[in-house]
Amino acid sequence: MNKLILAVIALVLLVLISDFTSRFVQGEPQANNSFNSQTSNVQPLPLLSQNAKQQLTGLFSNYDQPEPATETEQGLSAAKQAAQAGELLSVFAGDLELKLKAVIYTTTPYALIEQTNINTQQTQLVKYTSSQSVAGYTLTILSNTQVALSKNKQQITLVMYQRG
Repeated sequence: MNKLILAVIALVLLVLISDFTSRFVQGEPQANNSFNSQTSNVQPLPLLSQNAKQQLTGLFSNYDQPEPATETEQGLSAAKQAAQAGELLSVFAGDLELKLKAVIYTTTPYALIEQTNINTQQTQLVKYTSSQSVAGYTLTILSNTQVALSKNKQQITLVMYQRG
């Protein structure tokens, strides 16, 4: 039995050695993949004809010019401020944008109006009672979601939200 086991072991070792040499020991290159060779197979890129180049240049010439920067005017001009009327979510008064945030009914009802300076973007919440002056307008509380602002003949209803 010893001879049989030795023969099997020898046979397995021969197969393993053969497998190792076929995988890792290379006698000659299998393929000619020499990337360092001087022969290159470079294909020239197709070139546009002069006519096609002029057509493409003409088509894209409008897009080559940078657009001029437009300055956005913050707020409204004095004429547009004077033309404000009706129900509005916000009112521009000078450098301020006014928005109604709440109307509180206590013994003396008052309105909380958010005032945003359109130049500095600073915001403050200011408490006003009825008949007080708000940026040149006279405030009158109408309901829990509306106040009236009046100046000379200009009548504005400042609302908290648009009606559906």
